[in-house]
Amino acid sequence: MTVTDSTLAATPLPPALAVPAAPAEHTGQKETGRSVAALLALADAIALVAVLPLAVVAAGLVRGSAGPALTERPWAFGIALTAIPFLAIFGLYNRRWRISEAVVGDFRPALLALSLHGFLVLQVIHAAGVDGEASILDGEVFALWLGALLAILLVRGGARRLVIPRLTGRQRTVIVGAGQVGQSVARKLQRHPELNLDVVGFVDTDPQPLAEDVRHVPVLGPEERLVEIIRSTGAQRVIITFSRTTSENLLEIMRWSDLHRIYVTIVPRFFEVLTSNVDLDDINGIPVLDLRPVRFSRGALLLKRATDLTLTLLSLPILAVLFAAIAAAIKLDSRGPVFFRQPRMGRGGRVFRIVKFRTMVVDAEARRAELLHYNELTGPLFKIREDPRVTRVGRFLRRTSLDELPQLINVVRGEMSLVGPRPFVTYEDREITGWARRRLDLTPGITGLWQVMGRNDVPFEEMVKLDYLYVTRWSVAWDIKLLLQTIPVVLRRRGAY
Repeated sequence: MTVTDSTLAATPLPPALAVPAAPAEHTGQKETGRSVAALLALADAIALVAVLPLAVVAAGLVRGSAGPALTERPWAFGIALTAIPFLAIFGLYNRRWRISEAVVGDFRPALLALSLHGFLVLQVIHAAGVDGEASILDGEVFALWLGALLAILLVRGGARRLVIPRLTGRQRTVIVGAGQVGQSVARKLQRHPELNLDVVGFVDTDPQPLAEDVRHVPVLGPEERLVEIIRSTGAQRVIITFSRTTSENLLEIMRWSDLHRIYVTIVPRFFEVLTSNVDLDDINGIPVLDLRPVRFSRGALLLKRATDLTLTLLSLPILAVLFAAIAAAIKLDSRGPVFFRQPRMGRGGRVFRIVKFRTMVVDAEARRAELLHYNELTGPLFKIREDPRVTRVGRFLRRTSLDELPQLINVVRGEMSLVGPRPFVTYEDREITGWARRRLDLTPGITGLWQVMGRNDVPFEEMVKLDYLYVTRWSVAWDIKLLLQTIPVVLRRRGAY
């Protein structure tokens, strides 16, 4: 049957959708989007102007001779600011639809935009044949490229966290489906207020009983009333999870509705095995998600190892003074060794001894049994927020994650990686069986998905799934992304105790 405009006009609307029409245009939302884009452009301009003098100094130090002062060529700031249009071309100012507004999401487009900008600046300088003493030097362009990338991500992160939420307000969100997945989404949104989403309720025709931690979230009605509920609650985003209604009914509602006027997020089936590395493809018009086969090529693993060694060996001399200060504080605070060593399960089932700064009294392991009934974690994991065995210095080290620094020694030895599955204690590892043993295919890491998702706040069962997900979807690009995501997590001290 051919569907025409007259056919649509003759087809009655579902009763639930016979409600007053929505405003023709959400002017306030559009103006807010423009304000956010303008604020991000201003943040980028501040970052570029601030980093240019540092780039000139850094290039001079590497070159061994200082270039002309910026007071002699103030137009150089204009060249730096020409990066703004490139950032716009790569979509850095129209990403308001994304839930994850984390800095790491801007890394790839910012890298591409600044790389293209730097390349073209160099071409123009050389093509014009301008004398180097009066121009931007090649080393300065490279230093500006690297410094601008870091500065833009840093300043944007501050703007998103401190300014934009006050400008836009929190986004009212409705979750379609009150089953296990819908409740899990609501739980994660509650635990991560930085996502700036407020759950106003579930929409489900046949909801499951709500868990204790989401019982305060109301079930607003059935899917048939979805559009009416959106309008009455003023929701700006709909997250569609799995419900017991048929997909045909929900699809019919979406087709008849005005959901194109708000942000819609769909949780895909088999989301447990999907990552940000998944490819979107189509089969003759049908969108499909491609999962690339897992291949640990020798070249990729060598690149991972080379990256680990390079970053670690560069950081150790810088951290030497910090190591000495922490060691002195530990010795002054309590008796015992500076380092704590413990058997952990490594790649391929090989046991190694992890190295950390000691944060507990020397007889901590002997006292573990008497404190088991205070355990706050699930599975074989054992943690207490106010553990009496933790020393004063140890409590500070744990909350700032400084106790993890000696694991860089394990990285140099090849026993650990900067990014990887969580290195479980041997008796914890015995609880992991079946498909979850795939976690041992890669070297355990100082950070990883479990660290980024909440560290000790992540239940044991979910932590094991995260490790499996990391191993089966691993890539070098994902390692870089997780390293960048770790920085704000550590600074916020989420799940650290």
